[in-house]
Amino acid sequence: MASSRRNMTEGLRFVRFWADYMMSHTNKEWSEQQNFLINSVMKSASKDAELYLYVKKSSKPHKKR
Repeated sequence: MASSRRNMTEGLRFVRFWADYMMSHTNKEWSEQQNFLINSVMKSASKDAELYLYVKKSSKPHKKR
């Protein structure tokens, strides 16, 4: 029960933090920061996919002749 209450308290603290943050920054600042974050995540995901495909291709057993 204590863990559930602690999780709810942390969740409310998180929501309040972001609500205060959003209210203390302009829409332009907020949009630019969201754009930077989303672009970074997409770039990272693309690199992870490239690495995954490279490793998968490299790890296939070679056919014996």
